Amino acid sequence: MAVVDCLEPDEPRLARLAASLPTRIVRGRASADDVVERAEGATVLATLYTYTPVTKDVIARLPRLELVATRTAGYSHIAVEAAARRGVGVVTVPTAPTASVAEYTLAVLMMGRRRLAEAAASTAAGRWEFTGFIGADLAGHTLGVIGLGSIGRRVAGLARAVGMNVLGWSRSDVRPEGVERVGLDELLRRSDAVSVNVALTSETHRLLDRDRLTSMRPGAWLVNTARGEIVDIDALCDLLAGGHLGGACLDVVEGEPLDAERARSLAAVPNLIITPHIAWLTQETLERQFSGMTDAILAFCDGRPVDLVLPPATTSGRTT
Repeated sequence: MAVVDCLEPDEPRLARLAASLPTRIVRGRASADDVVERAEGATVLATLYTYTPVTKDVIARLPRLELVATRTAGYSHIAVEAAARRGVGVVTVPTAPTASVAEYTLAVLMMGRRRLAEAAASTAAGRWEFTGFIGADLAGHTLGVIGLGSIGRRVAGLARAVGMNVLGWSRSDVRPEGVERVGLDELLRRSDAVSVNVALTSETHRLLDRDRLTSMRPGAWLVNTARGEIVDIDALCDLLAGGHLGGACLDVVEGEPLDAERARSLAAVPNLIITPHIAWLTQETLERQFSGMTDAILAFCDGRPVDLVLPPATTSGRTT
């Protein structure tokens, strides 16, 4: 098997995998051509980052491939349907980042609505002032959760724990306790803050377009920890600059990783917090990711696949 995009010079969390299967670990970011070169002859391809493209063409150029594994919950970087048609399995670690992403969501809402970053910067500059930093509670306000998978449900639970009312919208029929299910447009109209936790698909691409963002409550906050392509960022920036929205935190941005010029231009947008896709990034999540990916690969190779995104045409479980 081949791990095609390890960025750490020494990644001890891959040791169990390497001890269980003949494993080729290649370091550095990978383009599509790099993936093909690095995984040549492999039956299992493991990718550690969502920046690494495992496209339809990549899969076609790896004739011995039986499994693509990613340690991430999201899999928009993998051509899942093309893999299934080729009889190639795709496994993820769907619940590994749940707690970390949910905690991040509440943390940035608190930071933004309480103006903590501005207050800390003002104090660091030598000023001891408080009159300009009037914030807003979370308790008693309404959070709208878009997507009620494991992360969305965890966000809803944390929000309820601090006294928020929670509205939820999902493409599935899941109905978490204490969450009022409503239509998407109603959710946007009624929410004081909105958390985006839905997977990126053809249906959710630009789900929050200019019209829907404009329909949000004046002064509302938006947090996106899902995928950048779900939100029309140009429209979002216009609504922040114009004062319609109170603020936004984006941990994901279309076209990431951003170059320096794009990052600086977004940093200049008022009340917009940008972080470099770190909502998931805790020691605990890393342990769960590598352990879960290793378990899924070994289970597949043993002929008992788990956490398959789509059932492939065949799952032979061969490893050679």
